[in-house]
Amino acid sequence: MADERSTIVDWMNLPPSAAEVSLWAGLHDAQIVTIQPNLLERAVTLHLESDHLLEFHNLPLDMQFLLRLDGVQSARVVHHAAWPGTFSIPDGISQEQQSRLIAEYQSKCREESLSWADLENALTTECQQVLDIADATLATANDNSVALRISGLLNYTEYRALFLRAERLTLTRGDGHELGIAGLLKMGEAYWNALERQKARASQAEPDGDSKEKLP
Repeated sequence: MADERSTIVDWMNLPPSAAEVSLWAGLHDAQIVTIQPNLLERAVTLHLESDHLLEFHNLPLDMQFLLRLDGVQSARVVHHAAWPGTFSIPDGISQEQQSRLIAEYQSKCREESLSWADLENALTTECQQVLDIADATLATANDNSVALRISGLLNYTEYRALFLRAERLTLTRGDGHELGIAGLLKMGEAYWNALERQKARASQAEPDGDSKEKLP
């Protein structure tokens, strides 16, 4: 039987046993501020910032999250030539509905390859060039090798999709604390759940059309 790891090529050819996990809760609205490559060690480290998670969890606002991939086998970046039709996301829809609408729109776009080195050079904190993350998914095989997909906007204007395949993945906070994917998702879920509760309370507190009572 062929080595299963060799079949984790991209998101069109994942092995049946690969476990996919959405990283939306932890990485949505986070930013990749720099990419630190190490070709000799076959490693890539994504430096992430997430102001809303840091503020919600009372962590220093200058702290970064370091997502490191070791034994990197593939690093690709693509963009989509935009479909010229109209597209919008209605207010008040669920995360699942938003993801479905985005996926439907992206399926109509044409994928075109770009240079990974150009992406690394484009992300600079000095010039405030960042990749604003819209969505991310992690697939893990039985041998713990991983395939990571991250999509978002470069400098808030140009869509990019990153694909990384590696032997292993680690995630730490900038202060050296081991966080892991599970820890990041726990932080994100706490934030988004609290935000939903806040929205629900605000909706319940709104006066009806006949009431002249003002909210504080």
